[in-house]
Amino acid sequence: MKPTFGQVFAFSFVGLIAILALLFHLVSVNSRNTIADSSERFRDQSAGAIGERLTHFLDEAPETVHQFQRQLEEGLVDARDPQAIERALFSLVLTNGDLSELTLTYAEATGFDAEGDVALAAEPRGQWSVMRTHDANRVEHLWSRHLRQENGAFVAERRDLGPKTRFATATWVRESGGPFSDPTTHPTFITPARQNFRGQLLWSDLHWSQLDTEMPAEQRRVEVSVQQAVVDTSGRFVGVLRAGLSTRKLDDTVRHSLGAEGEKATHRTFLCDDQGGLITRLAMKDELHEDGNDLRIAPHTLPPEITAALASPILRRALDDKEKNKSVSGEFSVGGVDYFATFHSLPDEKTQGWVIGIVVPQAVYFGELAAMRQRLLAVLLGVMILLVACGGFILHGVRRAQAQITRESLKMNAFDFTPTPPRSPFRDVTDVLESQEMAKAAMRAMSKYVPVDLVRRLYREKSEPMLGAELIEVSIMFTDIKDFTTLCERLTPNELADALGRYLEVMAGIIQRESHGTIDKFIGDAIMTFWNAPEPIGDHARSACQAALRCREAGLQLAQSPDWGGWPVFGTRFGIHCAKALIGHFGARDRMNYTAMGDAVNLASRLEGLNKQYGTSIIASETIKENAAQDFEFRLLDKVAVKGKSEAIRIYELLGRKGEAGEMRGIVETYEKAFAAYVARDFAGAASILTQQINDGPSATLLHRCQEYQVAPPAADWDGVYVSKIK
Repeated sequence: MKPTFGQVFAFSFVGLIAILALLFHLVSVNSRNTIADSSERFRDQSAGAIGERLTHFLDEAPETVHQFQRQLEEGLVDARDPQAIERALFSLVLTNGDLSELTLTYAEATGFDAEGDVALAAEPRGQWSVMRTHDANRVEHLWSRHLRQENGAFVAERRDLGPKTRFATATWVRESGGPFSDPTTHPTFITPARQNFRGQLLWSDLHWSQLDTEMPAEQRRVEVSVQQAVVDTSGRFVGVLRAGLSTRKLDDTVRHSLGAEGEKATHRTFLCDDQGGLITRLAMKDELHEDGNDLRIAPHTLPPEITAALASPILRRALDDKEKNKSVSGEFSVGGVDYFATFHSLPDEKTQGWVIGIVVPQAVYFGELAAMRQRLLAVLLGVMILLVACGGFILHGVRRAQAQITRESLKMNAFDFTPTPPRSPFRDVTDVLESQEMAKAAMRAMSKYVPVDLVRRLYREKSEPMLGAELIEVSIMFTDIKDFTTLCERLTPNELADALGRYLEVMAGIIQRESHGTIDKFIGDAIMTFWNAPEPIGDHARSACQAALRCREAGLQLAQSPDWGGWPVFGTRFGIHCAKALIGHFGARDRMNYTAMGDAVNLASRLEGLNKQYGTSIIASETIKENAAQDFEFRLLDKVAVKGKSEAIRIYELLGRKGEAGEMRGIVETYEKAFAAYVARDFAGAASILTQQINDGPSATLLHRCQEYQVAPPAADWDGVYVSKIK
């Protein structure tokens, strides 16, 4: 099978797109790998820089301990002079803003016991501390505290060494409470003073300050400390010096370490231990909780990406590679978002297994790649557009023309013959569309003569109309304009044609669109309609009654509308009957008409004519009443043998929809009472009843008949049937 022009063009276009897509993919992949490598180096360098700053920050504590030890060794500070000790501690804290405390726990050593613990004399023992605190306004305060022995017990004194207080004149204040415990029994003294650890720096993990033990939890300071036993110029044991660093600087060092504001907002940096416990806060409102002897951060809300990073194998690999002193990076996903994570282990001797972590969404790095991809894609699209512009224009035109032809064909298949102006840049397509419009115009003209439902059914069944009919139960309605001949004399021919055209348009619209009836024919001012053919309709008797009422209402509304002008009112009479009739194609083989024939049609026409005798507008047969009585109000008018028929039928007046009879109920009850007397040959009694409502058309008709029968009674075998002499 030969390919179409569109297929050839499509295959060529797809091949070109495939080549360009491959090129685009190769460039994108290489670019992504390059950016991923660069981002890993950036995070590695950042983690290393954070590690250096943390190491520098932590080195301040041992440097301070070293300076104090040098002062003791050089004799600059007399270990036996309390004021010298206090001044030395104060000067070191004053010059180093990161220190939260500097504490010397002193005692007289007499040697070591068998277990290596220092043996202490009973006296002197005590503790000198200089600490830094901040009030609610972030104003710094320096305090000096001395815990000493007095009368065999420990007492504590402190004084404020604030900026407005002279050191020499600051007064000591005795602390309340107590008794205070011996500071030499605390592990921070015992362990560094042991023989095996003499002269070594011993680090403590994140912990509450020992000096704040008696304070409320919200006021206690958090610090990282280093302890070392110190000796004087003669090498004699003086005590253990503890330098504590404020973790506030630790948090700031980690959180604000990646420079630019945008990077701070996207790169999440933190410090954790080898178990994934957080050392630094992610937010200022994060709280602390105790983990054994250490403290860890309990975030108020832990971001899911941090949780995933701490639980990922990347952290394990970083701990395994800590000896290599390099960072370990990897990728993971949370909630459909891809992240990079980098972990960098810090030296164990200072941090006890702390690890720096950096987590960042991959979009931070690949956002520019996406922009680059868009630019590259735009260039490729530009090249592609230049190559296929002409072919694309032609193909678009052909496709559009095909779509328009197909669309119009589908509309015709759906019997939508709405005119559409043919528009196409191609002359041959325009010719096809114009041919379709001509066919649609012919169908629009045909639909004015032939029921569209009939043509639709023939089209659906793929059959041609053939002479023949079938017996179908239908509801038939005849309409006629009251006194039309007289009205014709009052109007000019043009006025009559215009008025009749508007009237029939309103009637036809209600019959066809609202009630789905089939208009058989227009007979001058009359309309013949039937329901349930050619398309079946459930409750067709109800549809016929509804159509009659709506047509009567619409006729009155039309006469009252401004467009009607001063023309006379067209009063319409209706006859409705339900029965089986022959429905089908009648006529010649080359010219036929789809219509209804039979006694049912004639009876419906006679019922319409009876309105003249009874002064009514809608007369229905008994079959109509039986099928529609649930939804409509009827009045029994008479038992009549219409002209041309020997068999009598009951006829009814259609009063309205159910519940709409209103004031007619009393008239109907009076009429039916009189009619019962009439059938019983009590003509005088019936007449006396009917004289009460001579303004009612059927009552006046029956009254006149009763009066005639009083003068000339009917035959003895009369059964109440009225034989109509007129059509």
